[in-house]
Amino acid sequence: MGTVVSVHGKAAGISGKYHLFSEDATDSRLKSDPSFCVEVHVRDVSHHINVMFICGEWGSLKGGLSTFNREFAVNLVKASSDQIKVHCYVCKISEEDREDARKKGVNLITARPLPGCNDPMEWLKVLPPELQSPDVVVGHGRKFGNAAFFISHTTKCKWIHFVHVFCEELGKHKLEVNSAFDAIADNEEKNKRELELCEAANLVVTVGSRLQKQYRRSLPDIQVEVITPGIFENFVTKATPLASDESSEVEEFSIFMIGRGSFEDFAVKGYDIIGKAVASLDRTFKLTFVGSPKDEQRKIEKWFRKETNIARNQLTIRGYRNHDEMKKMFREADLVVMPSRSEGFGLVALEAISAGVPVLVSSESGMAKALKKVEGGMTVVVNSDQPEDWARKIQQLFEQKPEERHASAIHLREKYGEIYTWTKECERFEQMIHGLIQRPCRALPSSCVLTGLLLDVLLYYYGLKIGIRNRKPN
Repeated sequence: MGTVVSVHGKAAGISGKYHLFSEDATDSRLKSDPSFCVEVHVRDVSHHINVMFICGEWGSLKGGLSTFNREFAVNLVKASSDQIKVHCYVCKISEEDREDARKKGVNLITARPLPGCNDPMEWLKVLPPELQSPDVVVGHGRKFGNAAFFISHTTKCKWIHFVHVFCEELGKHKLEVNSAFDAIADNEEKNKRELELCEAANLVVTVGSRLQKQYRRSLPDIQVEVITPGIFENFVTKATPLASDESSEVEEFSIFMIGRGSFEDFAVKGYDIIGKAVASLDRTFKLTFVGSPKDEQRKIEKWFRKETNIARNQLTIRGYRNHDEMKKMFREADLVVMPSRSEGFGLVALEAISAGVPVLVSSESGMAKALKKVEGGMTVVVNSDQPEDWARKIQQLFEQKPEERHASAIHLREKYGEIYTWTKECERFEQMIHGLIQRPCRALPSSCVLTGLLLDVLLYYYGLKIGIRNRKPN
């Protein structure tokens, strides 16, 4: 991306801090012939750069994408310079959402219903009156990429496209809900649509390096950047009641599995793996699945019992939970599992790590790849989709004392936080934004003050002609 040059300039009565950038600074060699000079524009950086994130909600009822969007927006506010102004454009919010976002420095904007249209995804394609001129629009995947495209096309702003999954890989494991549905063909088509969005965007960013590798193969002529999320600070707790439980006899070992309750996703998420693993263990082990659609708990229970042979008294099915409810629920868990056969990243595992809860994650996930760089990270990775291997790992954790499991979980959180930080990732993202808005010219001293003839001489030395807004050549 390069580093944007900041200088203080004073000419023709105009003074202030400016970014220097060129339209086509492809040759940095010194030129003596003015005809070879590159035109340089000066942008007043005292103005805000308005960054608009597009998502369905501010909360997390609809899964990991919403969680990532909220946490990234909040941490961008914390880590970026005052020049960056963060907005979040969503389908629907409550006053509680709006106040929460406001306290965290994010301007929450609600999409307005369109006449004759009841699809909120379509509403997001129309620019809100509260922000008519965004500088950058950020969309997530196919779901929100189209809205980002329309806003970018309408306003001529820059468009950053985040990808969270690689659909072609998911299709291998999706369940086919009826005989007319071909999951592989459907996800091949979804993958094509995703790649089209990537090719149209100004910048592509993946969540985690596993996806980056996959998209770089598919997009060899496009620069694919990566953001790896840091610890979710709002999930962090100092201790859990389970860790300080001094009872010598353990009556049950509580395993939580959290995710979407859509039947076509059950195989790709590996729910059957854990159901069979728990069923093979004794009745001390209890599985709680969180993520059932409204009023479908019994239907999901029947699927688990039929497909995995798990006993009814070993299984609890719960519906979706909001952010605050999830924080409380993590404190019930002895273990959180993420057994996916394919997972772009796996934010639910990061939420559990942030909460200081023991985890086991599939090797076929972006989280597993991230954990390779973390001290002790690979001890929680299961390199198998066989129920007996997961049962063995669960049994090993059960045999540890609660305080040992808790200490290991806290150690993993600390070590993960040493490698991946929101501050570092958001500072890099701000540089990506600057790199999109303006191409950098050759580096100049960052603190130099240029006035009059000195300004012209220095710019001539770097082989550049300057054009300052509202300033005519002498």
